[in-house]
Amino acid sequence: MALPAPDRDGGTPPVLRDPLLWVSLLAAAALCAPFFRYVFWLGDEGVILHGADRLLRGETMYRDYFEFLPPASFLVVATWMRLIGAEFESIRLLAVCVIAAIAGLTYASARLVSGHRGLAAVLAVAWVALSQGGWTVISHHWFATLASMACAVALLSALRRPHPAARVLVAGLFAGAAAMMVSTRGALLCAAVTGIALTLRERRLIAAALGGIAVVPAATVLYLTVTASLAAAVADVVLFPARHYSGIQVVAFGAAGMPYQTPVVAFFPLTFLLAGAAVVGADRGIWREPGLRAALALAVVGFLGAFPRPDVTHIAFTAPLACPLFARLAPQVLDRFGPRLRLAVGASVLVVCALAIGYRLVGVAWPLVAGPLARVPTSRGTFVGPASPWIEAVAALVPHIERAPRDAAYFFYPYSPMLPYLTGRRHIAPLDVIVPGYTTAAQYRDVCLRVLRDADWLVLDRTWIHPVVLRTFFPGMADPDPPEKRALEAALARTFNRVVHTWRGMELRGRGEAAGAAACGP
Repeated sequence: MALPAPDRDGGTPPVLRDPLLWVSLLAAAALCAPFFRYVFWLGDEGVILHGADRLLRGETMYRDYFEFLPPASFLVVATWMRLIGAEFESIRLLAVCVIAAIAGLTYASARLVSGHRGLAAVLAVAWVALSQGGWTVISHHWFATLASMACAVALLSALRRPHPAARVLVAGLFAGAAAMMVSTRGALLCAAVTGIALTLRERRLIAAALGGIAVVPAATVLYLTVTASLAAAVADVVLFPARHYSGIQVVAFGAAGMPYQTPVVAFFPLTFLLAGAAVVGADRGIWREPGLRAALALAVVGFLGAFPRPDVTHIAFTAPLACPLFARLAPQVLDRFGPRLRLAVGASVLVVCALAIGYRLVGVAWPLVAGPLARVPTSRGTFVGPASPWIEAVAALVPHIERAPRDAAYFFYPYSPMLPYLTGRRHIAPLDVIVPGYTTAAQYRDVCLRVLRDADWLVLDRTWIHPVVLRTFFPGMADPDPPEKRALEAALARTFNRVVHTWRGMELRGRGEAAGAAACGP
């Protein structure tokens, strides 16, 4: 097939010399800055941070402790901790770098496929403004999006070259890396890269795509084999999510969205509407353009990758993948209207986005800049948040944990893995997250037996054991208070009956009366 002539610079993508690329990067970093020390809950970020911390303590993932996520995110963070530092400020620096890099790659991909520099910059900066805040954190989703957008840039760049094999190889490499961060989305991306390579009908490009895709998974299998954890990893990462994870995650598309997040929720439907309009109202031959087909495939990957929990947060995780298609088609569709209507539609979209971004900055970011803020000092650094009953409860709890023996064994229950990371304490259980529908009855019993045998202290967050709260966050949860959960909590109450601190549902308890194994249930 005919491919465009190479760029005048001899193969280096012109976008690397585009000032708007660097403006997008700097704007993303600036938009993340107000949230640099912000912690809005003790859950998902802690899964990655505590898992990486356990690796550095000498534990083996999947063999010594349970994780249903692939290992790449943990290994990246553990490497950062070892080379740069494990302090909270160091970790948040990594988070900001990841978000800024995603913004830069979003700009680059949209620029490559559309040629519209201004629109590409608006998309990249708007995405950052509407997605950051409580989720300016370390997350496997952000790592997967970073790898996905690097794949997108490599793939779209390859389709502009007369000799694209090297870039197709790189696209496959990043697709394989994404699969080792978020399995489902990464697998979809690998399929998309392979499919685009097949449409080019050149064996060397297909081989390059498949070869690139295989590199990171092969290295991962080698790592798991060397650490004698391959069988456990297959059970945790492949079999467990298929049986236990998806069922409690199902929510409505765009759930938990605020009014100012409407552009995020509407972005995928609007992008696919543009694709439909392009097919209906234009020469269908436009879909023979390899770059446009690739952009469509990336958007489909992003849309499907938001499932099985397509709330506004997970849509924001994957929205950058739809930006190339939107940037390519929006100007083309608008060009069909008269100048006045085109101007009115374009201005309306810009006004809606500007209002949403303005509200986000004034209503969410500015309070974190202007204060007053509650400060919570920990062993790993100080985090902040607007005054609220929750952060006041955490601020009251943490000093008691810090005064307790550092070398003792702790059990943080049920869903607060940030605390063992922030306080530098050893969490004795093999699971970080213990909630019904996600945690099996056998896991509940195993945790119960281990904690009764080995734990010295219990750190309890009663909010996350309340059935109403669990059902609110997990509408698909069949039973928020099953027998195995009640048995564990009864055994904990009997064994850890020395209350050191309790306030607003946050408790620190020391071991008192010992309960027998029978307390953990059959």
